[in-house]
Amino acid sequence: MATAPRLRIALLGLGRLGQIRARILAFQQPRIELVAVCDTKPGSDVWAANNLPSSLKFFADPEDCMRSSGAQAVLISTATATHAPLICQALNFDLHVMCEKPISVDVIATREVVEKAASKPHLKFLVPFSRRYDNSYCATKLMVENGSMGEIHAVETMCIDQQDPTGFFVTFSAQSGGIFMDMGVHDIDIGRYFLDVKSGLSDTRKQVNRVMAMGQQAIYGDLKKYGDCDNGWGMVEFANGKILTTHLGRTATNGYEGATRVCGTKSHAVIGGNSNLNRVEIRDVHGVRTMSTPDAFSLYDTSFINDLAEFAGAVLDDAPMTCTAEDAYEAGKITAALQYSFRNGVPVYFDDDGMPIMQSGKTASQGNGHLEDTTNGVMKGLTKGLTNGLTHGH
Repeated sequence: MATAPRLRIALLGLGRLGQIRARILAFQQPRIELVAVCDTKPGSDVWAANNLPSSLKFFADPEDCMRSSGAQAVLISTATATHAPLICQALNFDLHVMCEKPISVDVIATREVVEKAASKPHLKFLVPFSRRYDNSYCATKLMVENGSMGEIHAVETMCIDQQDPTGFFVTFSAQSGGIFMDMGVHDIDIGRYFLDVKSGLSDTRKQVNRVMAMGQQAIYGDLKKYGDCDNGWGMVEFANGKILTTHLGRTATNGYEGATRVCGTKSHAVIGGNSNLNRVEIRDVHGVRTMSTPDAFSLYDTSFINDLAEFAGAVLDDAPMTCTAEDAYEAGKITAALQYSFRNGVPVYFDDDGMPIMQSGKTASQGNGHLEDTTNGVMKGLTKGLTNGLTHGH
């Protein structure tokens, strides 16, 4: 009996997400063969040797890995600032590419990557927004599509991380692009996913009318110097009149909380309405209680299995993918506009070409290399340079 073909993948990045990805790739994906891993951080080879099959090749240089690993595809799970150049490099090596969000915190760089991927239609390119691959979100999407909820007119999201006494989120803000770019891109994407934002439009280039954001440094005051906040609220008015609101935070005390309300004319659906880790109730002298979900990473096992299976099917079978490059680009434009709105205290409108209009003269000084350049009406250069190593933060 002939052996079914498997997709040969090289994983770039062995940080927090990368280590989860490595385990799933190596042991839980029958259609994928993990042939190599790569990380520039000292000691990464030791982790790989202790946790992954001995047959894997380890590389400390991404270009060497792409050239010499024998992979057909790469999965990029590295620091955000490295995503765009690594994607382009992989495409130049004629490799299929799957990359964690976002493509870039720079809208122009995002557009250039999307255009480059489109110029190589024989290669698959996937930015897998994790909620699209979560079973509960998938079940809700089926209800949206079969019409049982009526017309979906609004989506409300909430995503709050547990407080971190180490201050990781503060240092991470220096290269993340800000809470709206980093965390909010998931919320913006899932709102677009449920709202059918192209419906009723004669010109789908302009999908957004305006956005508005505000925020606080309620606990982590040092975020102010990065133009960031530990609690942010954003509102998006789409061009067809549908509305998305989101609350993003880093200040929960009980654990991770993430929920989405999908508002239809016949019914509402609430996904993740509680933060329970499981269905167990603890009954003791304190009363009746449940364990909280510790962080978003504990939710990724299922979604990561699903998105990798989809990517393998796309490459091996030419099957369709849930996320398109356009989805990543549109979400990126909206989150860039929300971050600008928060930093400058102004609403951001979108022009007829679908680009956020960020007015010159409204720029607030953020320090530490964070600049907002309104040339051509888009955000450029939110962060400078690459971080040390390839470790992905969130």
